[in-house]
Amino acid sequence: MELADAGFLEPAPQRGWFVARAYISEGPNVLAGFSEVAAARGLAAGSRIVSVGLRPCTFEMADLLGIPAASEVVTLERVRTLDGLPVAVQSLSLPHRLVPDLHQNLQDGVSLYRILAEQYGLAPSRCDYTLQAEAASAHIAQLLQIAPHSAVLVGHEVTIDTQDRVVAAGRMIYRGDAYRFTATLFRL
Repeated sequence: MELADAGFLEPAPQRGWFVARAYISEGPNVLAGFSEVAAARGLAAGSRIVSVGLRPCTFEMADLLGIPAASEVVTLERVRTLDGLPVAVQSLSLPHRLVPDLHQNLQDGVSLYRILAEQYGLAPSRCDYTLQAEAASAHIAQLLQIAPHSAVLVGHEVTIDTQDRVVAAGRMIYRGDAYRFTATLFRL
C-alpha cells in the first residue's frame, strides 16, 4: 500500500496493480518549477527552445505583467520533456527590465526558476493559475507529437515574486495523457 500512496502503483479493478504512468502533476497549493516537480517524481526534465526573443508587449500582456503597453518583453516558447517525451509547450512573457539578456543566455535543458533566482535575484513565490481543456492546434500538436485536435490542458499562469512583482505570464499546454492536476479542497 505504501507504493500506491506514494503514487508508484495504480489499481486496475479486476486486473490488479500496475506501475503508475509518468504524469507530471501539480501538488496541492505548492508552487514548484517543472524541473523540481519532475525530479521529485524521479523523472528527468528537459527543454528544447522553439523561440526566444525581444518584442513590444501587447495591451493584454501589459495588463497581466503590470507594465506599460509596448514595453519590451522577453518571449519564450519551449517544449518541456519528461525522460525525453514531449509533455508540454511553455509560452511565457517576462518584463525585459527584470531579466536583461535572458533572451541571449537561455539554453536548452535549463530550469527557468533557477536562472531567475541565480542570475536575476527573482524568487517566484506565488502563481495565479487557471486550467482549462482545449483541442491542440496544428502547431502545438506537432511540438507535442500528438494528433491535431487532441485534448490538451492549458494552464494560464501569472507568476509573482517575493517583492510582489509579476515576473512572468503565459501558458503551459500539457498533453492530456501526461498531466494530472491535483487540488486539495476544503469545505467552508
